[in-house]
Amino acid sequence: MAGCVGCGSLLLDPRPTPAALPKAYGSYYTHQPPIAENGVLEGRGLLKKIARAYIARRYGIGMPGPAWMVPLAFFAWPLRQQLDYHLRHLPPGGGRLLDLGCGSGGFLKRAGDAGWDAVGVEPDPAAAGAARQSSQVDVYESLDDVSGLFDVITMAHVVEHVHDPRSLLADCHSRLRPGGHLWLATPNISGVGHRLYGDAWQPLETPRHLVMPSPLALASLLRDVGFDEVHFLRRGRGSAKRLRASSMRAAALGRRIWTVEPLALLVDLAASLSPYAAEELVVVATRGAR
Repeated sequence: MAGCVGCGSLLLDPRPTPAALPKAYGSYYTHQPPIAENGVLEGRGLLKKIARAYIARRYGIGMPGPAWMVPLAFFAWPLRQQLDYHLRHLPPGGGRLLDLGCGSGGFLKRAGDAGWDAVGVEPDPAAAGAARQSSQVDVYESLDDVSGLFDVITMAHVVEHVHDPRSLLADCHSRLRPGGHLWLATPNISGVGHRLYGDAWQPLETPRHLVMPSPLALASLLRDVGFDEVHFLRRGRGSAKRLRASSMRAAALGRRIWTVEPLALLVDLAASLSPYAAEELVVVATRGAR
């Protein structure tokens, strides 16, 4: 990937044409039913019980459990931030939600369980089929097939896959109700992982990732297409999987191997304090009231 001198983003050059790009997804992980993402909620330990209590009280999913456990989540803030990411910081009250690039439908199911009227868009036919089966909600293969306005649009690791992020973000803005918001996550090229591992950093994922915006470029782009407010959110826990994959790639190239567990602990702690320290950027962009 080539770096942009002006904004610090990374661009794949040369890149696959739109017609050729589907070949890169011939055996992609989203073709399978969603892997259970509830590992943070399962088990008998105290943290697991606190996590379940917080999710139930904050998002209405599952049995609440003892009320005294919920305040403990605010002291274990890296865990709480991880749980909020898990539910994409959904606001209370429900509404109409579009998950754009929904993959095999794991988040669609969680959003429905939290009381949202959710629909998905997934251009990969195999992944769309898996999403319909797992979430039992409407999943379209083109954004052009979706009608109406939404209170929330979510895009988890989508913007880096598209040829024209500006047009996509502008389309999202036009589909939000006044006061609605776009939630998105994308790899953080300014984070520790990319600095340590370089071209062995797993989230580079060429040739599927075409553009990886810097924090500055992403915020500027969102404002350019009409969003009034842009906020980067703290990610909390969640770096270990990507750092482990990056370390394996580095080892295969004969490079230095970093001990993943203490590195992930430090990255997660930093990510709980700063939204720019995580392995991914998490952004909420709000459409104005008019």
